[in-house]
Amino acid sequence: MVLYPVFTELIFRTARIFAPSKSWLGTVTSENDWKHKKPHKGKVVWMHCASLGEFEMGKPILEGFLNRNPHWSGVVTFFSPSGYEPRKNYERATVHYLPVDAPSEVSKWLKYCNPTLAVFVRYDLWPNHIAGLKKFNVPTVVIGMSAPKTPWYLSPLLPLVRRTFISAVHVWGMVDDRDAATMSSAGVHSVVLGNPKFDYAASLVDTAIPEKFIRWSAAQQKPILVVGSAHETDAIVLAQSVHSAYSVWLVPHDLKEASKLSNAFNGKISNSLTEEPQNTNVLLIPEFGVLRAMYTLADAVIVGGGFGKATHNVLEATVQGKVAACGPNWQSIPENKSLVAEGLLHPAENHTHWTAYLQKALRGDFVQKEEQARNWVLAHSGACDTMIETLEQSVEL
Repeated sequence: MVLYPVFTELIFRTARIFAPSKSWLGTVTSENDWKHKKPHKGKVVWMHCASLGEFEMGKPILEGFLNRNPHWSGVVTFFSPSGYEPRKNYERATVHYLPVDAPSEVSKWLKYCNPTLAVFVRYDLWPNHIAGLKKFNVPTVVIGMSAPKTPWYLSPLLPLVRRTFISAVHVWGMVDDRDAATMSSAGVHSVVLGNPKFDYAASLVDTAIPEKFIRWSAAQQKPILVVGSAHETDAIVLAQSVHSAYSVWLVPHDLKEASKLSNAFNGKISNSLTEEPQNTNVLLIPEFGVLRAMYTLADAVIVGGGFGKATHNVLEATVQGKVAACGPNWQSIPENKSLVAEGLLHPAENHTHWTAYLQKALRGDFVQKEEQARNWVLAHSGACDTMIETLEQSVEL
C-alpha cells in the first residue's frame, strides 16, 4: 500500500483549500476541536459508524461493553452528518466526525483518540485508518458485517491494500453463514456473530411517543401512512400512487432533502416544526430521532431508500408489528429476504404496487400479522452478548 497514502494526502491537502464550508469535507475539517484537546488516557474503545443506522446497531454493544468494563471510556466517530448531528451529545462517549483518510490526519487522530480497541460497525473501513491501527498495534474488530460480494479492499487486484486489511483486522464479525462464505471464498477467515440490528430493534418495543405527535395523531380524520427515512425518489413515486385515503407523514432520511419531499406534493403540506397539530393530508416531519415512535402510530408504513441505493432499516417498523412496503432495491439487506419470505415486507417496483399495498393495509389485511412481525424480530435477537464477549477476548479481558 504505497501509492494510496501519497494519493490521499495530496488530494486532502488540495481539496481542503477549495472545499465549500457547507460541503462534507468543509464540515469535517471545521468540526475538528479534538486537535486542540489533550489525548485520551486510560483504556479507550473507539467505535466508528458510517451513519445513524450503524450507530444504533453498535450502541447496545458499546454500552454493554462499557457497563461490564467501567474503567474504560468510549469514543464514537461518524462519517455522515446524518449520524453525527443527532448523536453529537451522546452521553456515553466522546463524539467526533471521522477524520479524513489522509495519513497526516490519521496519525494525529490516533494520537488523540489513543484507542486500546477499535470497532467498526458493518462497513466504512478506510485503508489509512486501518493501516494506522496496525502501526499502533490496536486490536480491530468488525461487527455486523454483510458481504454479498467481496469488499473492494480485499480484492486480489489490490494486493497491498488487501494485505494491510487482512493483517490489521483481528476479527471479521459476519451477520450470517452466507456472508462468512463470501469471505472464505476471498481467502479471509471470519466468524458469524449475528446481526445486532435485531437487538437494536428489540429495544424499541414500547418506544415512548412524544406528546406532540400523539396530538397530531388524534387530529387526523384518516388512517396514517408513515414514510420513514424518505428520499425525494420515494416521495415522487408515492405522489403518483393512490394515497388519498391516508394522512401521509413524511420523515426525511436527510433533513436537507425536506424541501424536495415537499415539492413532490406541490408544497401542499403541513410541517411538524412550524405548525400546531391539525388534520392534514400530508405532514412533513423534519426532526431527528422521532421515526421509531412514528411507526407506532402508523396504520401503514413505507420504508424509504428502495428507489435509490437501498432500502433503509425495516426492522424498526417490523418490531412495532407493522407489515411495511419498500422500493425495488431491497435485496442487499440480509434480513429483508427473510421478511419478504415471511410476508412481512412488500417490495414495490412502481407506484401501482404501492397503491395495491395501501389498499390492502386499508382493508386491514395485515392486522393478523402484527404479533408475528414483532415476535419474528424478538426471536432473532441475542447477538449483542456474543459480540461483547468477542470484544473482551480481543483485548484479553
